[in-house]
Amino acid sequence: MFRSVYICGVRKIIFFFYEALKLSWGAIRSHRLRTFLTMLGISIGIFSITMIFTLVNTLQYSVTLNLSSLGSTILYIHNWPWRDVSEDWFKYFNRPKVSLLDYEKLKNELKNASAINFSYIKNGSTIKYLKKTAEGVQIVGCTRDFVFVNNFEIAKGRFLSEFEILGARKCCVLGNQVARNFFANNIDPVGQEIIIQGKKFKVVGVIAPQGDMNIFGPSIDFQVIIPYTTFANTFDVTKRTVDRLITVKAESPDKIYEVENQIIGLLRAKRGLKPFQEDNFSINKQEALMNQFDQIFGALNVGGTIISLFSLLVGGFGIANIMFVSVKERTVEIGIQKALGSTRIFILQQFLLEAIILCLIGGLIGIFFLFIVSGILQGLIYWAELKFVMTIKWNDIILGIALSMMIGLISGFLPAYTASKLDPVEAMRS
Repeated sequence: MFRSVYICGVRKIIFFFYEALKLSWGAIRSHRLRTFLTMLGISIGIFSITMIFTLVNTLQYSVTLNLSSLGSTILYIHNWPWRDVSEDWFKYFNRPKVSLLDYEKLKNELKNASAINFSYIKNGSTIKYLKKTAEGVQIVGCTRDFVFVNNFEIAKGRFLSEFEILGARKCCVLGNQVARNFFANNIDPVGQEIIIQGKKFKVVGVIAPQGDMNIFGPSIDFQVIIPYTTFANTFDVTKRTVDRLITVKAESPDKIYEVENQIIGLLRAKRGLKPFQEDNFSINKQEALMNQFDQIFGALNVGGTIISLFSLLVGGFGIANIMFVSVKERTVEIGIQKALGSTRIFILQQFLLEAIILCLIGGLIGIFFLFIVSGILQGLIYWAELKFVMTIKWNDIILGIALSMMIGLISGFLPAYTASKLDPVEAMRS
């Protein structure tokens, strides 16, 4: 008995919903131009908010992918921290740069570290091969552990040997882009000689393409790597234009904080810092940098959402206005429906569905244009050979659809409620 009543009730609800949907769709189709113009505001709003989310997601994905190449077990010791230092710029500028003596102290006494590298870095160098010249190249003078603290593979040849580094040999490893600029596909770079600072360097290897971020300058694709001993014989390492970096790789992620504390203790002792003096060096790691970027991306999402909501608000007012016009035009029809037995709930449901359908179609059009514009942007990105991938998340699409339906529900409620409250006799007299 109860089951039969329940089934009849469900069927009745479905029937009323279907009838309301049919009447709503008929009203939408009868005013196509007005419907299109009304949906346009919602489409623009949904497109704006989902496009902002997509652009932020794209930037976040690309930055996170690039930062992951820094390694979760790597510590970067430098005189500058990886954060905004505009207020204390002069203090950090006057900090002593890391030195070979700092490196040797850590190399000899640091525990739980699998690799420790020291690097000299010089940006904006010019190198030559025969009649070809490459400008803006980054020259890196490193120790043997450079290959163990950086995430790259050798495409041709090999990396620098310990014998070449300790013997200050004039040899080098080329970044992939540098090799491509100098050597045609039919020429093997290994064994060729390039000119750095007027001196001949023999190419012993070429690094596979990276395209990753480098906090201290260009990508490794644009680097030329030489022994740090040779670097010191080639450039004046006392100049400010030559940067220095110590890179430490912990044995495992759970050892990284222990290694960090050891570094602080060893370097403070090496530099003679007293207990009340602050560190005159910075230990940077991937985690801290990613946290800062997460805050930036969060702020971008919030700001973009607020701006886009204004567009949705305008679209919502447009929907409400059109629904009031629709109620005014169909006052007699509403009166006839109520005279024939239609309930207030049925009338309310009918106009609410009309508003929701308008907004839903508008939202779907906005998402359609999101895919179109994203595809065009991705094509331009590939054409420009940039390392970005347009990232559209399904939760953003679902959010866009849900927002459009919610705008329809909110915007259409008052007109629908007004229609449901009409007196049938007064309505038919209008």
